[in-house]
Amino acid sequence: MDTTHRCTLEPGTTRLAGGADARAGRGNGSLGALGEDLACRHLVADDGLTIVARNWRLSAGELRGELDLVAVDEALGCVVICEVKTRRDADRFGGALAAVSPRKRAKVRTLAGAFLRDAALPYHRVRLDVIAVDLGRHPTLTHLLDAL
Repeated sequence: MDTTHRCTLEPGTTRLAGGADARAGRGNGSLGALGEDLACRHLVADDGLTIVARNWRLSAGELRGELDLVAVDEALGCVVICEVKTRRDADRFGGALAAVSPRKRAKVRTLAGAFLRDAALPYHRVRLDVIAVDLGRHPTLTHLLDAL
């Protein structure tokens, strides 16, 4: 099974709500939301997954954090948890994939365990993916399967 999916984003997909271009340097919250929107579209349209949670948050004791996307692959009987990273300028800052540090990986794994304990999903397989959205001159989305 190929573990990396890469696609070039269509013209116009880098637009934020209200029409501003995300590459123009506006707020990171909007940029992150755009990346998650693009990742959702990819997971549903290209991979045939069903999104079951978006921005799932945990604030229990010392464990705090958020899972960007949780999806289900019914064909494989698998829960897919995705960390989404979005960057405006991959050349200047190393791209979205460079933003997934070992510490972030460990946190996502811990949060995934908490989510799965709370969720009543009938699947025993879990996959932890990374989706990197780079909005540079040639916007791309890279989906790394089992990356965490």
